[in-house]
Amino acid sequence: MDQAQSLREYMYRFNVQQEPKHEVPEKIGNHSARVITITSGMGGVGKSNFTLNFALGLNEVGKKVVVLDLDLSTANINILMGITARNSLADVLHRQKSIWDVLEKGRAGIDYISGGLEIQNLKELDPNTLSFFWSQIQELQTYADFILLDTGAGISKELVDFILASDETILVTTPEPKAVADSYAVLKTVLQFTKETPKFRLVVNRAQSYREAVDTSRAIKNASSSFLKFKLVTLGFLMEDVHVGQSVRSQLPFFISYPNCEASKNMRQIIHSFLPESNEFPTTSTKGIRNFFEKIFISRR
Repeated sequence: MDQAQSLREYMYRFNVQQEPKHEVPEKIGNHSARVITITSGMGGVGKSNFTLNFALGLNEVGKKVVVLDLDLSTANINILMGITARNSLADVLHRQKSIWDVLEKGRAGIDYISGGLEIQNLKELDPNTLSFFWSQIQELQTYADFILLDTGAGISKELVDFILASDETILVTTPEPKAVADSYAVLKTVLQFTKETPKFRLVVNRAQSYREAVDTSRAIKNASSSFLKFKLVTLGFLMEDVHVGQSVRSQLPFFISYPNCEASKNMRQIIHSFLPESNEFPTTSTKGIRNFFEKIFISRR
């Protein structure tokens, strides 16, 4: 019996033995979900809060979104939603759960998966375990329109891998000089590892005024153009809004608790700029979530 036949029989026996604990959700079509990495050059700029409310904004206009929390050091998405993650992607990796078992229901129809996964451990997996993991990840490709990856802040090899494997990246910063410098450092580091032109979009958060937001955006874009020969696209701005802090303390996203506050209005403008019919990045091809993890796996070998 060849290895391929053995693997097919193994997968058949595994699938027969496992009783589904949750009803498999309906898929949305035959297309692949777009994988968006959301990151920042430093912590404390509101990256995770942006990710959650950005997901809610996409959901409001009818897009199916899954948020995958890959910030292993300070996973915040579940805290911001006021929920406790019972399972994680690591449970799928070890064949304990299906992808639908670890898919948590968050606020306003947002699906959420806790990471809990050391990506570098993928290279240590045996073929059977890895095959099962790929089969489960594959299920997400036609389930969602967008999969948002909330990554750890700061520069690391892991972050570079995430960015290069994604369809595009949203870089969140604030007008604080250190945040601006660290955002530029993220761009510089990523460009050192690829000959391709990665798709980056910039969001300036917590700006005291529209003028400050524009000046912050221009500073990063000018530095990127002059020194990196890279054209950075600005996605939008979020003004400083007292309702954001109030929503964090109440563990209810501002897009839900204060739908008409300035931050929510800003987010709707960002959603409008982001969607395919109006953005600067054509969506002729999509890598998909399985392709994302496979690229991560290959880069770690």
